[in-house]
Amino acid sequence: MTLTVSRLLQEKRKQFDLTLRHGATGLDKPIHTSELNRPGLAFAGFLGVYTHDRIQILGNTEIAYLSSLAAEDRRQRLEKALSSEYEIPCFIVTDAGAPPTELCEICDREGIPLLTTSRPTTRFWSNMTFYLEREFAPTATIHGVLMDIFGIGVLIQGSAGVGKSECGLELIERGHQLVADDVVVVKRLSKTLVVGTAVSDIQHHMEVRGLGIVDVELLFGAGSVREEKRISVVVRLERADCGFEVDRLGIDEKYTRILDVDVREFCIPLEPGRNAAILVEVAALQHRIHAKGRNPAQELNEKLIKQMERSRLV
Repeated sequence: MTLTVSRLLQEKRKQFDLTLRHGATGLDKPIHTSELNRPGLAFAGFLGVYTHDRIQILGNTEIAYLSSLAAEDRRQRLEKALSSEYEIPCFIVTDAGAPPTELCEICDREGIPLLTTSRPTTRFWSNMTFYLEREFAPTATIHGVLMDIFGIGVLIQGSAGVGKSECGLELIERGHQLVADDVVVVKRLSKTLVVGTAVSDIQHHMEVRGLGIVDVELLFGAGSVREEKRISVVVRLERADCGFEVDRLGIDEKYTRILDVDVREFCIPLEPGRNAAILVEVAALQHRIHAKGRNPAQELNEKLIKQMERSRLV
């Protein structure tokens, strides 16, 4: 879904305290990038590297500079910076600043939305960047159940009918939080960070075979769900009779790739009587230990090798 100035206003008007002042005819202008720009140099006449395709933020510095100019000089500079040859999505004036009359007139004429906010420039810049980075992040949908277990984002995957949702339901009953069931929307926010969330229409719901659709938040309370979580571990549940090779020691760490980010993976074979929820909890805790730079299996292996070497020397 294309992000336009109109959609930005609809979704973030209250959170960012945004108010449309001028240029209402340009609300359908698209926003193409998560980057922001402060056009002080453009107002000063240097247009060589003018990043006009970004949202333009006007703080106290830009407003004070424009106010210091003579009216005719100010209009000439603004006419150049707001020329129709530039594809400016919108201007946002922060700190409840008062935009110059010339800027308001040109925005109305050129159809460039001019918005204001009472938020301080630095804080607004940070919040807007946070929002835009998620809007423009590489995105994919994957099958699985995303849980927050001991503060660790665990994506439970496996073939249809293996018991992913039932495992997730038991984990919720044990006090952990559901992020998404069945369809997980994944976004890469950096080279090493992927986060997952649910599709808005089915958020906080689970499909449990034999029971149908259940509302987790309604059944277990608001503390049983969360909106978003970083994916740190993938636990793949496999039927024991499927023929895959079981790692008995865990010395070698395994990874899977999600949107070109390596994520630690554990493969757990399921047999009658095995408690999948407890095994997934242990996988999350095992990851926490590995994240601290320790590998218990590797440490035990090195200890045994040293003992055998000492025995040979005796």
